[in-house]
Amino acid sequence: MKTSLLDEILISREKKNEKTVALVRFAIFSIASFIDCLSYQGWIDYTNIAPSVVTVYLDFTFLGFAGIVLFVLHHFPYQAYLKFFTISLDYLIIGLMMYMDPTIPKGNGFIYFQALLAAIFIYQLNLLRHSRIGTLYAASLAFIFFIFLSLQLGGGYPVDFLPMIFGLAVILATGYVTTVSNIEMVREANTKQMMERFLPSQLVSEFYKNKAQLEPGGERKEVSILFSDIRSFTKFSEQRSAEDVVLFLNEYLSRMTEVIFRFNGTIDKFIGDAIMTIFGAPFKREDDALRAVKTAVAMIRDLELLNQKLNLPQERLQVGIGIHTGEAIVGNIGSERRLDYTVIGDTVNLASRIEGLTKHYQCNILISEATYEKVNGKFSASEGFVIREIDTVIVKGKSKPITIYEVICLSI
Repeated sequence: MKTSLLDEILISREKKNEKTVALVRFAIFSIASFIDCLSYQGWIDYTNIAPSVVTVYLDFTFLGFAGIVLFVLHHFPYQAYLKFFTISLDYLIIGLMMYMDPTIPKGNGFIYFQALLAAIFIYQLNLLRHSRIGTLYAASLAFIFFIFLSLQLGGGYPVDFLPMIFGLAVILATGYVTTVSNIEMVREANTKQMMERFLPSQLVSEFYKNKAQLEPGGERKEVSILFSDIRSFTKFSEQRSAEDVVLFLNEYLSRMTEVIFRFNGTIDKFIGDAIMTIFGAPFKREDDALRAVKTAVAMIRDLELLNQKLNLPQERLQVGIGIHTGEAIVGNIGSERRLDYTVIGDTVNLASRIEGLTKHYQCNILISEATYEKVNGKFSASEGFVIREIDTVIVKGKSKPITIYEVICLSI
């Protein structure tokens, strides 16, 4: 059965913590065995009841089990079901030690508190595994462990048995809730980190506020698609080292990302130096097309600042931007192992074709007639741009002509 990325992360953490518990288990029994051997020989005296041969035998038996578990974890592929074995082993070892070791006092009702503390201690170790089913399994064994030792070693139930059971139940329930909460926290953090790569923080917050999810599959929506591409970038990159090109791209894409997020756009993908951006998904707004146009204008202005910073008058970078508005299929699309939140359809292709026309018409921003109809009458020259009709063309892959408009940035 295939596992999700989050499940793989949790299993990896579970394996790491299982190794830590195994190492601690082995170290404890190594020290206990060593001290009990010294005490058995009479070289030291550290208990009221001197260790017997049974104590030493139990120590080395349990040390052998601890060593086997440690060896298996370090030399064989980790299996998730191993946790059930190690949880059972911990309760069995501690139970047998309390039952058979003569150095453990069992009189005066002290055994009840020992059994309770042992059950809680082993259960708390299990919480490192971040497993719902493992936590439930450990909780059930904790109850069995406490009740069995109480009956066998205490001779019956203590007077305060019900309060002790209630306290144990509260601790076990709290542990389970903590485990579930930790798993959900990791899931939300992982999802949020993924979404923040493509969505502005306010949209991510809106997702959680509305309890929305990026579920597999898609739906048809009206969106505005923005394509941007640096002109003559191949020539620009050929004159520089790979390191310099990467540094430039990182700064350029970071700047453009900030602009896109400022206008609540969703970054679909980076294609080298090209950027594909969606307006209208995952949340649709009335001004999607207008925000797409304003984003394009802001990108051109920010590129001018970058040109001034680079101070390369002979190689001023130019960007072509194309925008089209129409229906497309939006959603998580891909395989079971990798899903991308993306948009597909003729609207995307047309936006890309319009962006390609910016080089032919020697302009920075071109929009389709569909986008123009959405923004016409909703802006003024005071916002830093005007729009004019530039041509009627038949783009590649289309049989019907479309009218395209140039967005002219003022006072650049």
